[in-house]
Amino acid sequence: MSEASYPPASRHGNVKVRTDIELTGVTDGMALPLVCRWPEDSLPRGYVVFCHGLSASGRDYADLSAYWAARGYLVIHPTFPDWIGAVAAAEPHLGLDPAGDLSAWQADPQVRARMFEILHEPWYWFERIRIVRRVMGGLDAIMAGTCGRLPDPVPGAIAGHSFGAYTSQLLAGAWIDLPGEGPRNFRDDRFSAAILLSAQGRDQQGLREGSWDDISGPLLNVTGTLDGGAKGQDWHWKVEPYEFAPPGDKYLALLTDANHYLGGIARPDQSPVPAHKQAVEQLTLAFLDAYLLKDAPAKDWLARLDDRIGNCELLFKRK
Repeated sequence: MSEASYPPASRHGNVKVRTDIELTGVTDGMALPLVCRWPEDSLPRGYVVFCHGLSASGRDYADLSAYWAARGYLVIHPTFPDWIGAVAAAEPHLGLDPAGDLSAWQADPQVRARMFEILHEPWYWFERIRIVRRVMGGLDAIMAGTCGRLPDPVPGAIAGHSFGAYTSQLLAGAWIDLPGEGPRNFRDDRFSAAILLSAQGRDQQGLREGSWDDISGPLLNVTGTLDGGAKGQDWHWKVEPYEFAPPGDKYLALLTDANHYLGGIARPDQSPVPAHKQAVEQLTLAFLDAYLLKDAPAKDWLARLDDRIGNCELLFKRK
């Protein structure tokens, strides 16, 4: 079934952006300012804290961020210490120029091996959680520096891609086992919903059977049939957050022939496929509208969705 686009084309405004907002205590040693986007001509009706993938930064995912902001959201992008520029500065023995073009870091075997290690080091997991919590503690200051202080509180979502999806899972309530410490949970009830773009399944980064038992809130899990994990897992592993989470406002979108970059959501030069990218934009916006704004037409659109969004074929499930 071919489903109409979401939302109506008329719902679209201009976007403002700041790339220089700093919060005391967000990072130690290196200034990693927030990147924020918000609607220019109206007050945000909700906010999203977006967590980038390994090696990326808060300056990436600009198109997806602007898409949400143009339709009513304040979108906040922290940069975490696993950004390739931060790693280059912190580890000069890798031979990278922090001020240079680092987009080809994966071609260097030494750097690639180090980044793989970082993905699996708990310190980096904890730093991501700490930084997001610091952002949440500084929301008033962030709003004052962007859209202005709001007259009433608005709801928020946690979202992320790849390593950022791992961060989002933890803040949504996934349990992990820490080496030598046992089970830990980092749930943050200030978030009303979670979006996982190319997430992780069992037997990596502390995730295991039962990790998702306590994710009671709304969750959207998006991946592609050509998406894979850091240890060679295929898409079946990528859908486990949905499959093992309890029923209740849970959604899975498996995009046909989409790879890890989901159409180029992080950067336009990463495997661009407009149909995949547009599907991600529409899916995520409908989910945000449905569960942050309690918008009935958005929830109805998700309920009617079947096997296609525009030119993108997909498997769509809900429970």
